[in-house]
Amino acid sequence: MATERARFQPAVTSQLPPPVAPPMGRGLSLPAPVSSEGVSTGVTPPVGGAAPATGRLRPTSAAGGPHARSTRVGRAVLTAAAAGLVIVSTMAVAGAVPVWGTPGGPATAAGSIAAMSGAYLCLMLLLLAARIPSIEREVGHPALIAVHRRVAPYAVGLVCAHVLLTTLGYAQAAETGWGAQLADLVLHTGWMLPAFSAFVMLVLLSVLSYRRLRDRLRYETWWVAHLYLYLAVALAFGHQLENSSFLDDQPAFRALWSVLYAGVFATVVVSRLALPGFRSLWHDLRVDGVVRESDDVVSLYISGKHLDRWGAEGGQFFQWRFLARRSWWQAHPYSLSAAPTPNRLRITVREVGDQSAAVADLRPGTRIWAEGPYGIFTAGHRSGDRVVAFVAGIGITPVLAMLHELPRGAEVDVVVRARSLSAAPLLGELEQLASDRGFRVWHLEGPRRRAPLRLDAVLAMVPDLARSDVYVCGPEGFTDRVLSIAERAGVPASRIHHESFAV
Repeated sequence: MATERARFQPAVTSQLPPPVAPPMGRGLSLPAPVSSEGVSTGVTPPVGGAAPATGRLRPTSAAGGPHARSTRVGRAVLTAAAAGLVIVSTMAVAGAVPVWGTPGGPATAAGSIAAMSGAYLCLMLLLLAARIPSIEREVGHPALIAVHRRVAPYAVGLVCAHVLLTTLGYAQAAETGWGAQLADLVLHTGWMLPAFSAFVMLVLLSVLSYRRLRDRLRYETWWVAHLYLYLAVALAFGHQLENSSFLDDQPAFRALWSVLYAGVFATVVVSRLALPGFRSLWHDLRVDGVVRESDDVVSLYISGKHLDRWGAEGGQFFQWRFLARRSWWQAHPYSLSAAPTPNRLRITVREVGDQSAAVADLRPGTRIWAEGPYGIFTAGHRSGDRVVAFVAGIGITPVLAMLHELPRGAEVDVVVRARSLSAAPLLGELEQLASDRGFRVWHLEGPRRRAPLRLDAVLAMVPDLARSDVYVCGPEGFTDRVLSIAERAGVPASRIHHESFAV
């Protein structure tokens, strides 16, 4: 018979001074027997619940709420990008008109339009992943990556259409086969071999982006694969300048196109290289200490100066590059696991890949290069002072940091999903914070079939879920499940907060 449990359980944690002591003598019991039909038959309220909510609610109107502001900025960005696509496509259509009546002209003209539109969308993909601070701060990384993933298939599809249609048009004009014409173009036309290499890289990257394949890749492989997108777009630019009759006939547009390319790559260099490098050196980021939390989880303490001027908030994440022999060449996204202070940051890492495993071996004094902070998974983006957080696995880290920054008087419930509470990272610290602030912590422990995450079980713990701000962080399947529950419970989209650590 399945049961859900909610209780505080003492835990021993290992941290740098000052230590965080686990709460003692605060037992919460939630016997929630579930019938054979899978319906919860009752929940005993936890002992010593949250303190009364005395904090004032933040405005949620369309005019002033943080979600409304981010929505306006997001719409403005998308509108500007769409306007650019319309302009580029219109110019491409105008340039294709003269060749329409020639042998193979319709296919060649359609191929040219697809080429310009697809190249423009590829540039927009780079901008969406450029981590532009002002846009990241307002719109949020998950929303930008979601648009990136939606646009990418169209960009790749247009580039594929360009290759197929342009080759077909040339083959019709030369009265030869499609394959023979493609080989002739690639081998005997200037800049075509680099351009075809770029095309192959783009197709391979799109294949690897399918979810089932992506989930099988190590993060390091996925990160390196994405670097080839920059190379592919750069190689395509040389092909466009060398082989595009449309750009040759339109010198003004050719100049604007070159400025667009230069602007996109300059933005990427500044946002992802120059600015992070300057900040990391100025703040003097270094490894201060490494503390093992469990067999496969370590906390890394990072020292620096004037870190309060960086503007980081609990719940945000950085792309961390540790300048050690084994890890200097790659960056990984890790959330802050504690509220930042003027001279110290903390991240907590589960060892699942090459770099995450190498974190445990970092020596004090090792320099760190950090990009960020990114994300709007923060206390400041909530709509009110009623908060429900769902965490699983290492997803506890951003939630814990965010909870530290909630005002006293906020009414908070935290639902912790764990196969074994003894292996849940930073659980003792979470329970200590709950004890100090009057939060409630609920545990769902055991295999998913024994302690399933269902709407009725969640509403038994937090019956007022619909009026709460919901924060969720954990594995993708867990996150999708909680988002579905929140939507079915009637939580407005503006009150649902989750993070995605995509490239």
